[in-house]
Amino acid sequence: MKPTVLHLIDCLFIGGGEMQMADLLRRIDREKFRPLVGCLRKQGQLVPVLEEAGIVVEEFPVRGKLFYPRSIREILRLARFMRRERVRIVHTQDLYSHLVGIPAALIARVPVVITNRLDLGHTMKRWHRLALKLLSFAITRVMANSEGVRTMLIEEEKIDPGKIELIYNGVNLDQFQIPSKEKGPVPLVRDLRLEPGDRPIVVVANLWPVKGHEILFEAAVRVTAYYPTAKFVLVGTGAARRAILEARARELAIDKQVLFLGPRQDVPQILPQMEISVLPSLAEGFSNAILESMAAGLPMVATDVGGNREAIVEGETGFLVPPRDPETLADRILRLLGDRERGQRMGKAGRERIETTFSLQRMVTETERFYERLLEERGAGARGRGPEGQKIEADLSRVKVSP
Repeated sequence: MKPTVLHLIDCLFIGGGEMQMADLLRRIDREKFRPLVGCLRKQGQLVPVLEEAGIVVEEFPVRGKLFYPRSIREILRLARFMRRERVRIVHTQDLYSHLVGIPAALIARVPVVITNRLDLGHTMKRWHRLALKLLSFAITRVMANSEGVRTMLIEEEKIDPGKIELIYNGVNLDQFQIPSKEKGPVPLVRDLRLEPGDRPIVVVANLWPVKGHEILFEAAVRVTAYYPTAKFVLVGTGAARRAILEARARELAIDKQVLFLGPRQDVPQILPQMEISVLPSLAEGFSNAILESMAAGLPMVATDVGGNREAIVEGETGFLVPPRDPETLADRILRLLGDRERGQRMGKAGRERIETTFSLQRMVTETERFYERLLEERGAGARGRGPEGQKIEADLSRVKVSP
């Protein structure tokens, strides 16, 4: 019997980590693994995507504080689900799925427990770190998506380096077209509101403070002084922050040069219409927006934070700039606007780097091998439930889990 892998996540709205998980599960070898998904909230655009791919998506609605009676019942129900489905690997994707999934896997005695760490922990509170520290004994491996994240885990959270596995994110290259003489121009995306002669600069990032849009706007003032036709195209969700950013753009008199597209599901079609991609983040783990922009053949200008320098080769596929430095950010954008041929060379080099280093298939293959290695180490391949497992199943069956 092939081993069952349960991926546990908060919800399935479109985001970097959610998309990476969905891409992995749709590509993973079903002859080797049986994938399942558990959500704390069964919501988001990726729910039907996974279900249409034949992947079961189950909800375990842990609400409010984790130690409320209802939350405890849901954790016990999750543990029973793990035993019933004979889960061999639990792979938690984000903070609350860690805090719920690790105790459930411990109760169910799942042999392999993996936690994803995809950022620098800039949103984590002190009690979050303490809770993960207390649960660390039950974690088989921590999976990081960049050396930047790996370094943070070792230096700040004191995690044993031998317990960390580094697997870079991957991009589905089939989704990204590059204009060429042979293929002709990529069809225009409707409602971009660009005019002939515009110099479009895209920022693919949700409208969160950590993404640094305010710094970008300060840089945009300098850029538009030299290139009035420069347009900054913002793609990402965040209705509350959007009003604040729109007001800031008006204050700086660049509101005509800033286009808010909101959340989009056609980013692969938007990117080829752009000239430059910018990411002014104050913190990053490993940015999917950078990988996607490079896959679309765009030169990058991004802050030198987290794993960004692991994706971008300085001066070859783009430029790295210090965070919170609008002057340098503007300078690098202006260099590319003033030298289109250089930007095209960087974009071509970026696409080649994605093909050789950051393909989706490479990520899937490395993850499959990682799973196989851990199952072999734990002696837990495709085995069924022995006497010990049957006893746990019987114990769990007596726990009352009704609402």
